[in-house]
Amino acid sequence: MAVFRGTDRIRSAAAAAGRSLRHVRSYCLKGITIVDKKRQKLQVPAAHFFRNHRKPVWITVAAVVGVAAFAAFGQQYVKAHTQDYVQVYWKGQPIGNASSGEKIEQWLAAKAAELDQAETPIRRVLDDGQVTYEREKAYKPATDDEAVLADLEQRLTTHPVGMQVKVDGQVVGVVRDRAAADELLDRIKNRYVPEGAKLKQVAMVKSAAPKLQSLAYSASNAAPADEPASASVPETDPLQPQTQIVSIGFEENVDLEEVGLAESGGALSDPDQLYKKLVTGNPAPVRYTVKKGDCLGCIADKMNVPTDLIYQNNPWIEDDMIRIGDVLDLTVQQPVLNVRSTQEVTQVEAIESPVQYQKSDEMRAGQTKVLRQGKDGKKRVTYRQVLTNGSLDEEEIVSEQILEQAVPTIILKGTKVIKGEGTGKFMWPVAAHRITSYLGERWGRTHKGIDMIGKSTIMAADSGVVEFAGYNSGGLGNAVIINHKNGFKTVYGHMKKLNVKKGQIVEKGDPLGVMGSTGHSTGTHLHFEVYLNGKLKNPISYL
Repeated sequence: MAVFRGTDRIRSAAAAAGRSLRHVRSYCLKGITIVDKKRQKLQVPAAHFFRNHRKPVWITVAAVVGVAAFAAFGQQYVKAHTQDYVQVYWKGQPIGNASSGEKIEQWLAAKAAELDQAETPIRRVLDDGQVTYEREKAYKPATDDEAVLADLEQRLTTHPVGMQVKVDGQVVGVVRDRAAADELLDRIKNRYVPEGAKLKQVAMVKSAAPKLQSLAYSASNAAPADEPASASVPETDPLQPQTQIVSIGFEENVDLEEVGLAESGGALSDPDQLYKKLVTGNPAPVRYTVKKGDCLGCIADKMNVPTDLIYQNNPWIEDDMIRIGDVLDLTVQQPVLNVRSTQEVTQVEAIESPVQYQKSDEMRAGQTKVLRQGKDGKKRVTYRQVLTNGSLDEEEIVSEQILEQAVPTIILKGTKVIKGEGTGKFMWPVAAHRITSYLGERWGRTHKGIDMIGKSTIMAADSGVVEFAGYNSGGLGNAVIINHKNGFKTVYGHMKKLNVKKGQIVEKGDPLGVMGSTGHSTGTHLHFEVYLNGKLKNPISYL
């Protein structure tokens, strides 16, 4: 409301001027009256009045003008010295007048900022609604900003607050402030950001962007970590794998809300414990002691856990070596927050040199000759990968660029077929064989081959032409000799029955006869000899 003071003098002057005017009028009209018969009123002729009373009239006019001028000046003076101010209240109790509400609001904002920036374990804020004010107007009001603010300084009250973290609507903890909450969420995301990865575009979900290093990284060296490494890396090698983070966020809904600590139980969550809870779910630990006969795959099946989990939880295992008594950590983590990320990995890959064959009827079948050695090419491939908590869910190729074409290898391949010619590689002439005697000295003379037993069918050890098929009087009994047309000959003795004849072409594995005990033999078996260029060889060296 507006209050005007100091106007009594103006009112008094106006009243005095009115009294003077009435006195002059009474004096001028004294003894002069005229009756207007038509209107039945007394009137004074105007000309007679101004002629006989000129001086009193001018005095009256001057007085009226002076009073009006004085009144106008007084109004302007009062208006010029009428000021706005505010009546300040603390919890409804008046504590003084201040020059403006803006000063009170600025002071309160500074106090709130001071509390917000204070490095205290628990953040405090001003109680709401404790300071109010009303705007007023008055002539030269008495205000004292310093006194009012000093009084408020002593009276202001605060209360402790924290930032509540909710995951899918469930409260999981309370941290000091939004900065602490953002730091916690970034720490979880950065756990799955490869070292040195670049941020392709900001596409963060439900919290601030992670602190990424603008560097390339080697996928082979990347591993989950609590914080991304900040090691300085030289200029990016274009031939090394490079990763760009396209987007990263949480699968769950994360909400932050400032609450009074009294509402949340009165205490802040330990940041490290809350981090562990969010990334692991704090599952009950599972341990397994290795027993006799255990293997990693067997343990995984027995305990119904992935084999990868065993390697991940037990990095000390090398070459799958575990010993009886070793204790394995088989704890399965169940994160409260799951990090979903999309990244593009670009790497240079080899283009395998293709092989081109050229046929030659001048070379024997099975023989080859390299005419030109090829060379692998190079290509740059970009993969788009979708990961959950660092584990690959999806992968697709989004681009390929040929850097260097591959040079084909040209091989000449023989097609010439010579019937009866062996390969030089022998098979066992008896299936399910067992050797009963080896090449060497026996009873004062040389045993020229090896003896074996097994299934009864005798087979050709390699392709060739039957050079002899019949009874050998030298002690071999029913025997077969095969010339393999490549310097090798093989001998088969003591057979009960022959199934081939001289000059017949046989392929490797063809039946030659039936195992027996003819000639100089002490029991049913096969006697087998190998010759190369006419010289006796140990069959064991070629079988």
